[in-house]
Amino acid sequence: MKEAFTDLRDLTRAFASAMNLISPEVQNHHQQVAYLSYRIAEQMQLPAEILNNIVYGALLHDVGSIILGPTATLHVLEEHPLALAKKSSEILSLLPQTRKIAEIVGSTQLIQSARLRPLSAIRDVRSSGQIIRLADFVSLLIAPDVSILNQVSRITETVKSQANEFGSPIVDAFLEISKTESVWMDMLLRRDAFLDFLPAHNPLTLERTQSLTEVMSVIIDFRSPFTAMHSAGVAASAVELARYIGMSEEEQTMMRIAGNLHDLGKLKIPKEILEKPGKLTDEEFNIIKEHAYYTTILLNNVSGFEQLAKWAGFHHEKLNGLGYPFRLNAEEIPLGSRIMACADIFSAITEERPYRKGMPKEKVIQVMKENVEHGALCSIIVECLLDNYDAIDAERDRQSHIAGRRYFESIKNSRQESE
Repeated sequence: MKEAFTDLRDLTRAFASAMNLISPEVQNHHQQVAYLSYRIAEQMQLPAEILNNIVYGALLHDVGSIILGPTATLHVLEEHPLALAKKSSEILSLLPQTRKIAEIVGSTQLIQSARLRPLSAIRDVRSSGQIIRLADFVSLLIAPDVSILNQVSRITETVKSQANEFGSPIVDAFLEISKTESVWMDMLLRRDAFLDFLPAHNPLTLERTQSLTEVMSVIIDFRSPFTAMHSAGVAASAVELARYIGMSEEEQTMMRIAGNLHDLGKLKIPKEILEKPGKLTDEEFNIIKEHAYYTTILLNNVSGFEQLAKWAGFHHEKLNGLGYPFRLNAEEIPLGSRIMACADIFSAITEERPYRKGMPKEKVIQVMKENVEHGALCSIIVECLLDNYDAIDAERDRQSHIAGRRYFESIKNSRQESE
């Protein structure tokens, strides 16, 4: 058995917290849905495998809002739930790691065909989607400024009126658990209550951890065409630099994870700032600066990620002490962070974006050398990059275009469906 690197429970908590950054308006919504979905499924005595998958399906049920709207607003969640489920399912289907979850999320569209079916007939993956849809519906009925127990009667009566929509067995299970006051208070007040239903110890190998972080990388980059290829390009560049510098295979895998997650905090940055082609105002740049801080804090809370959090979160620190957000000096910036900083700038200026083409090689070389001269980047790493420019750039370009095709194909599908 390969050695454990981290724990799935810790990684899940970090991903759930990162999803909360997308919009304050629906903060903790997906966690509430995960908790309530599990309690309903548990009451229905669904199989253990479905109970486990339903948590992840609920946590990821609204990732489609990243493409469907500027932010995950209540309007998008309330007015377009089935379109949102379809888009979420499409995104999750892009990666083999989440295809089973994609099937569950996509099955929320099938609620019409499941009306009033007996419990024995819906003990399959589709029942999970229907349960998540009901839990989502209930979460959106909660008024934040009213005591939760004073809302139970109104919410349950509303659900009863929709019994034909969700299926009687699911509604009956919900009504039964709704009698327990602590269910409502857990859902509202205990943000991580859904973790109670995951194994207390679920170790992940380094390779499995890398595989799962690919999922979050897609979610990060799908927020905007301006970032559609970025994480993939940074991760590829960082791994190649680590290999040429002489890092071990294990360290190279860690570098890929750091590249996948280095912009995790950008989930908090409004799209209008991410997509602004011109120069940012001072106020806008201050908002951009927050993302590296959030990346660091989120990853610091994952066991085994102590070093990775620095590699990923310090990618805007500079050797001259003028970077952000921690204003570290050269002695405080580890090798992995120096590689990530170089990979981030290199990928940003070479990748194609909707408003510009990537810089030509001669200009890239000039920019990288200027960053060394100004004390921003490590001269040894930039020299390594320039000595192996063509090979590193080719791998960056290959991985970036794989990610870009994935994104733009999804956008194309969305436009065709809306026409």
